[in-house]
Amino acid sequence: MTWPRRVLVAVVAALTVAVAVLAVEVRLARRGSMLDAVPLVLDGRIGAATGDLLDVVWVGDSTAAGVGASAATTAVPVLVAAELGRPVELTVVARSGATVADVVAFQLPALDRLDPDIVFVSVGANDVTSLTSRDDFERGYRRLAAGLPSGARVVLLGVPDMGAVPRLAQPLRALAGWRGEQLDDIVRRVAHDTGSTYVDIAGQTGPAFRADPERFFAADDYHPSDEGYRRWAAAVLDEVGSTMLAS
Repeated sequence: MTWPRRVLVAVVAALTVAVAVLAVEVRLARRGSMLDAVPLVLDGRIGAATGDLLDVVWVGDSTAAGVGASAATTAVPVLVAAELGRPVELTVVARSGATVADVVAFQLPALDRLDPDIVFVSVGANDVTSLTSRDDFERGYRRLAAGLPSGARVVLLGVPDMGAVPRLAQPLRALAGWRGEQLDDIVRRVAHDTGSTYVDIAGQTGPAFRADPERFFAADDYHPSDEGYRRWAAAVLDEVGSTMLAS
């Protein structure tokens, strides 16, 4: 066997082993302990007692649905709504497990009956773990952005730091972190191109999640905990600001 052929065989073998290891790690991650699947009821009137009413809608995945929070009051849509300085009529159509394609197919139609002032979007983590290609994610995300109500202000939460998730073993965790960064870049570009507000969830919360995972992750070592969602809400509020939303 020639030297180039030996190198090729070695590379192919290494890649085969790597794929096998990642496949095993994905199966193990999916078999890990799960949180209570009963969805939280997040819809309703929240926030200040006086002022003009804001109609606020959240679409996306489990992070927008509050999975990991111990109660509705510690889910990120409720935490954000409570600090906007105005009464908020909150509607959450997000669902656990949703990818960007799911949001386009199943959640956007629900907005046809709504007239929101603000729409928050939090999706992308499941596209990382589902291995959605960058091209498919970008096409889907742009369809999502284009399908939002034209009169609403739009706030796009970036893809969280998937490299911080304790439930994912190495090297899967590192790979997920890298893929998350790629998809997050797409969210940032879409926000720029559409004039939407972008919230750097990974940059604003990732370091804390990595430094103290027991505090910031829920019992499943995957979703944010109450403290984790407080960090998310702070990042959102730092970016959007009550002044911007009150105008």
